[in-house]
Amino acid sequence: MARSASSADAQVLLFDELPATQAEQAYRILLEDIVTLRLDPGEVLAEDALRERLGLGRTPIREALQRLASEDLVVVLPRRGVIVSQINVADLTEIYEVRSKLEGLAARLAAERFGDGELPPEVAADLALIPEVTDFVALVAVDRRLHKVVHRLARNRYLFDNLDWYLNLSIRLVLAAARRLPSAPVEEMAETMADFHDLYAAIVAHDGDRAEAIASRHAGFSEGMLRRTA
Repeated sequence: MARSASSADAQVLLFDELPATQAEQAYRILLEDIVTLRLDPGEVLAEDALRERLGLGRTPIREALQRLASEDLVVVLPRRGVIVSQINVADLTEIYEVRSKLEGLAARLAAERFGDGELPPEVAADLALIPEVTDFVALVAVDRRLHKVVHRLARNRYLFDNLDWYLNLSIRLVLAAARRLPSAPVEEMAETMADFHDLYAAIVAHDGDRAEAIASRHAGFSEGMLRRTA
């Protein structure tokens, strides 16, 4: 199924391919639009408009909206319908308290469980992209992909699912903060992402302590940027 024009340019950030089921398709398209702020906080999601735009039926769209509601990305209001959840900077501390610990745990497990093979080829490609990217959203996309590889290397699906949720919440906060700045901090973000070189070196060396420390510290960049714009 082809994406609508409004969501096609969002796929660089979250998903490159749509999954097989219609409910998952609807979920991922809406997730991308919410996280990338293509759907503004407080925007009403009318079911009929979504059906026309996505070319999907009522049931998969309702399933997608229920899933997004469980992840605090939309709010179901009696007699008013479904709206995109507001961005609450007050949630910042609680999100990063948890995320920094989980990122550290994932990095430690990745280092402990990494075999004697090589890192996935996309790691080197994305590391090489960091100094070349000049668009903030595209840089955030690279950051997300590099995080997701670490999460996969941890080989714990419960940890992976939880980190995916926290990462999506964090990206939404970061992009909202970037909107409030005179210019997006591309150079600062790229400099911080240099951490990934050391992080992956620690994983390959099976140095769990160092991998955990780097990953936990790196997660704090987004929090610091958000606090400057709060």
